[in-house]
Amino acid sequence: MKRIVFLMAVLMLVLILAAAGCGPAEENGGEEETGAPEEQRIISLMPSNTEILFALGLEDSIVGVTNFCNYPPELETAVAEGRIQRVGDAFNINEELVVSLEPTLVLLGYDTDASRSLEERLNNLGISTAIIYPSTVAQTLESILTLGELTGREEKAQELVADMEAALDEIKAATAGIADQDKPRVLMLLDLDSLYVAGPATLEDELITLAGGVNVVEAAGYAEVSEEIIVESSPDIILCSFPFRDRIYAEKDSWQDIPAVAAGEVHDLDADLINRPTPRLIEGLKLILSILHPHI
Repeated sequence: MKRIVFLMAVLMLVLILAAAGCGPAEENGGEEETGAPEEQRIISLMPSNTEILFALGLEDSIVGVTNFCNYPPELETAVAEGRIQRVGDAFNINEELVVSLEPTLVLLGYDTDASRSLEERLNNLGISTAIIYPSTVAQTLESILTLGELTGREEKAQELVADMEAALDEIKAATAGIADQDKPRVLMLLDLDSLYVAGPATLEDELITLAGGVNVVEAAGYAEVSEEIIVESSPDIILCSFPFRDRIYAEKDSWQDIPAVAAGEVHDLDADLINRPTPRLIEGLKLILSILHPHI
């Protein structure tokens, strides 16, 4: 009789614990707080997303990247050691290799028909996907938070965003008092041969504005313009997303009277700091600010 009572007491205790959700941590992989899968295998098809994944501390979860992913330096080491595979680029993906890596999440870039088609094929194979390609500073912050949620790194993502917002607030405060007449006219040159420039409604245009400048380009988006338009726009400063400075002085005779060229205000920038929507945008913004307003 005592044994029966004891067994009934044990059974009742088990039922109470089960109802309270107090099972052992091993049963849910210990991931209840983050919601992240026990083992993540992530493929990133956009350099900016790859950078963010590393910033979130997910380097050990990345199994595939594009040919153009080049930051941080630890990435090259992982590729050389075979821990991360290169699977092509955003326009030419080795889908067979992608599937063979058995990813739990594939991050696509560019919201195009091709990306949507690839997304559908991967989803049909039971592979989770997300298309993340922000085009503004605000969307960059949102994308970091989204990646944090998708990977169980919410806290780290919130820290990154908070740091970026604090830096943005500081820069906005520093440029708030600049009078319109003191804002330099800026040309952001993306390609010297085809003369592609960054106009309104681009990430680069937003950085110029935040840094206290005025974009001289009138055509919205990324536009190809003529030599005449560049000369007539008469920028005070030319920012080059690639090393074009020496070529401009050596090859562009018709540009020599442009105020920026005549004053030596042609500057080569690291394109990855200004074209990629990552935490390093703050570094790029600070660099532009130092050029436009060196005394701030």
